[in-house]
Amino acid sequence: MTDIHAKIQLYRQKAREGTLTQEEVKEALIYLRQGRVAAAATSATSRAKKAPINSDALLDELGGL
Repeated sequence: MTDIHAKIQLYRQKAREGTLTQEEVKEALIYLRQGRVAAAATSATSRAKKAPINSDALLDELGGL
């Protein structure tokens, strides 16, 4: 994963300098999309593991305080 971060950092630097090639833009987009797909999968898994919130029970607990 560190290698991907290093490449993206290099692409960002080249973009600032105006030396980024069309091929490097394509590679950078591939890396960025891979990261987004992985993040979405992690987020979906995290959401699936959470128990549903019972708001009525929470309000009842607050009323008892």
